[in-house]
Amino acid sequence: MDALPPDVRTELVMAAAAFDGHGVTTHRFRSAEPLDALLARVRDRWRADGRPIVESRTGAWRLLSVRDAQGFTTMQVRASVDGSEGMVSRWRAAPITAELVPFTEGRVLDRWLPDGSEVLRRVAHRDPGRDAATVVARVPSSPEQAARTLRTRAANEGFVDDPALGAPANRAAWFRGGSGSGEALAFRRGREEVVATVSSHRDGAAVVLHWGHAR
Repeated sequence: MDALPPDVRTELVMAAAAFDGHGVTTHRFRSAEPLDALLARVRDRWRADGRPIVESRTGAWRLLSVRDAQGFTTMQVRASVDGSEGMVSRWRAAPITAELVPFTEGRVLDRWLPDGSEVLRRVAHRDPGRDAATVVARVPSSPEQAARTLRTRAANEGFVDDPALGAPANRAAWFRGGSGSGEALAFRRGREEVVATVSSHRDGAAVVLHWGHAR
């Protein structure tokens, strides 16, 4: 991570992710340096590269961002008991991992949505041993109708119901269906799984689809 001095300990949190078509890589870090000292080193590093810095503060967190030709980098950091800690995210203009493009573009999960749905957000990422994607949509039908459509289209894709996968959500009363409130659905196909939540929304329903695949 070029945002941090080379002696700072980092841990990869999210690699090859894509948010609405923008590639993202995120690292968590800890440093023995006090907050102000670490911030000064980061500022010096970025200014030496001729990159203007945008700074802000949110509670205990300090945020620094810089932009270059490929995208931008944001660091959020706060004081810790033994120095400082935070996260660095690198955003690029295009998805990083070609394998996830079908999910970031919605060619897979969008097929499950009822006709006339409006996709509000797409997220995809590759973690160690697992690929994942999420689609958030607004649906112009009731929660019951949306759930029926999801079940039908999941079956058409070769997925089967997996009650165990959806068990945590099913403990919440409104996720059990009925009375127009909404429900949670869970499906599996081999090493792939999809958990969907359907909830009542103004003039229709809100649908969130979480897809995961163990590698």
